[in-house]
This record gives sequence, C-alpha cells and structure tokens, in this order.
Amino acid sequence: MVSRIREHMREYVNQLPDYTCRITLERYRRPRAGVPFELSDRLRLEVAYTGGDELYSWPGDDRFEGGIEDLLPGRGMVSNGSYALHIRNLFVREIAEFAAPVEEQCEGAACVRVDFRIPAVRSGYALSSGSGSAPVPLVGSAWFAVVSLDIQRLEVRVDDPPRSVRVTSTRETTNYVRARFGDVEFVVPGSNELTLRDRDGSESRNQVRFDHYRRFAGNATVFYAPDAGIPASSTPPAKEPKARAPKPGVVSLDAEIGEDAAIGDPFTATAPGGTKVTGRITNMRRAGKLWMVDVKVGGTARRGLTLPLKAGVKL
Repeated sequence: MVSRIREHMREYVNQLPDYTCRITLERYRRPRAGVPFELSDRLRLEVAYTGGDELYSWPGDDRFEGGIEDLLPGRGMVSNGSYALHIRNLFVREIAEFAAPVEEQCEGAACVRVDFRIPAVRSGYALSSGSGSAPVPLVGSAWFAVVSLDIQRLEVRVDDPPRSVRVTSTRETTNYVRARFGDVEFVVPGSNELTLRDRDGSESRNQVRFDHYRRFAGNATVFYAPDAGIPASSTPPAKEPKARAPKPGVVSLDAEIGEDAAIGDPFTATAPGGTKVTGRITNMRRAGKLWMVDVKVGGTARRGLTLPLKAGVKL
C-alpha cells in the first residue's frame, strides 16, 4: 500500500500544472493556553506554484516575489514554502520513513492513514525566531482515499525542536480539495492551519483559505523580418516626454472597504477631474474593537484609518 501511494503521489506531483491561486491568511495569537485566540491581522496574497516552488505577490501585481516573508509586515508568524515542500519531501525525494498503513474513516468514507518521520538532516525545514534558527525533524500523518489514493489531509509536526530556538512545538494541517483547471481536475490545498507554541507559553496560529485556482503558462514568438534599411545617418526619433507622477491630493474612494478587508487588498479612487488612481491596504491592526488600516495611494501613504471606509470617503 505504501509503495502504491508513493507511486501515485509521485505521478500526481509530476502532472500537477503550474498554477496560481489566492490565499486569505488570518493570524491569531494568545498569551497562554486556555484563553481564546485573538485575530491579529488578515492578509490576502497570490501564490504561484511552479517547478515545485512557491512564489508570492500582492493581488493584482505584475510579478511574484520569492518568499512570503518579503511581503508581510515584520510582526507575526509566517510559513514559507511548506505547501510544496512537504509533498515533495514525502513522495518525490524519498527521504521519509513510513509506518504501516492504518484503515480509518474520513468523513464517512474509508481511508488509510500513513504515519511518517523525516530526520532533521534531510527535512530542509527550519524554525526561526528572535533567538536563532535551526533545522528540525518532521513527524506526522497523511490520509488517502482507499480507491483513488488521492491525498485528503496532511498533518506535519515538530515535536522536539532544539533549545536554540524559542519554539517548543508546531503543528500544521492541510486539507485537500479537488479544483478544476480548464477541462481537468487536480487535488490541491483547500485550507491550512499552522499552530506554534513558544517556550513562554504563548501561541500563534495561522489559518489559510485557498481559492481562485487558475492554470498559467507562458510562451513567446520571435518574428524574423527583413532589414528595414534605415540609413546610418538617420536622425534618431525624438524621445517621448516622461509622464509626470500625479501630485498628492484628495481622492474619493470608489467602493466601500469593509471590516473583512485584508492587507494586500487593492482599491480604486477618483481624483478631481475624474482621473482613476489605484491604492492598496498596507497594514492593519486592532484598536480595541475597531480595525485600523494604513493605505497607500499613488505613492502617498495614509495611516490610522478606521474601518469600514464608506464609498466616497476623501483620502
């Protein structure tokens, strides 16, 4: 059974197309176990899966960055590359040690659970905190449908990290769903939850939702045209004058920004004369029961705005 699962998953990874999707990341914290988690902030990002790597960008940007930590505000917990890393470590690199499968029930249907372990020297996974960084071993379980062998759930844990980092344990759970890419379907992450416990007893939790899956591909065409025959003495064409950046001024918000807004959300506003400008939420934080956000519009930052922001509000 383990051999069949590994072969199926290896084929799945090799056939998985390059794709992009949107993630909504909510980050929570609590000072100690036993008290409720409190939402710290919310972010929306685009992630591209290509060649086994994960690249990130703000929604609507024209390029993807290498790592999620390059985009997010300095505070809070981030996890970079784990969605692709774990699957490749388990089923492509063949570095995991598997236990015998165990039959279980997954939402009323028959499934099998396979426990695994990956040594620290092979995991490629590190924990970093203010006190340092260290590679760690990974343990966990994966659940598969009995007939199709499609992965349904993956749990990855760090149970005993070294004392050089302040983290005492982590648990990351990914639930998988089927998504359509054109005329075919693939199993992809639907939700993810990562919980980290600090040695002082505090805990951080990230909850991620995945949606808007799209397949992407690139191509280029080169045309070989005959020599245009431009004389060497021809006067070069005059350069077009550079467009001037709009001066800071008052703009009116085109649509409401509600309390479900997230860092990274783009918006549009209208300047005097009808010129449209684009902006983005760059930060958010709690102020009692209210959400405060910072925005950037046309190169100008505005801080400390209270949500919701109604359509027509002047910025």
